[in-house]
Amino acid sequence: MITIKWLIMTDTKSKIETTTSVSNNAAQESSELFDTAKQNVLRVTEEISKFQPQYAQSISNLQQEYIQLTKEFVNKAFAAQRNWTSSAGNTTPSTSFTSPNYAVYTEQIKRQTNEITAQALSVFDTSNQLAINAINAARENLKLYGKAIDAVTEFNNNVANAWTSYYQSAQKQQYFRQ
Repeated sequence: MITIKWLIMTDTKSKIETTTSVSNNAAQESSELFDTAKQNVLRVTEEISKFQPQYAQSISNLQQEYIQLTKEFVNKAFAAQRNWTSSAGNTTPSTSFTSPNYAVYTEQIKRQTNEITAQALSVFDTSNQLAINAINAARENLKLYGKAIDAVTEFNNNVANAWTSYYQSAQKQQYFRQ
């Protein structure tokens, strides 16, 4: 900032006139610096946002492949057990589930596994709903964060404007006192 003092003679009174000018070159460089930094941050953000759909699709594909592999594993594991228990060489009472002695246990195991499965599905539903609620809450928090940023920015601008106004006023008063 350049401050120039002019001594002006009017009638019999002398008056000091102060002219404060900011170098246009410095102000322009400062503005260009902020514009360049802002554009670079926005470019990086834009580049990052281009990969997000690819990440989401890759994760979704991985989940689908995992689910499919799990289904195949379960089908093959139970087919192997069924084959083992029903094979001609393994139909002894200790290994066969079709024996009349095991009918009571078979019904009890079926009932218990059905109950466990129903409870597990209920837990899965609840945990999935909690996860969805957490994601929705995070999205709402981002909106609130954006509003907070706006408020802080406005406050900072108001403080800067008030300080600049006060500083210029105090500076003028000081020069007029001299």
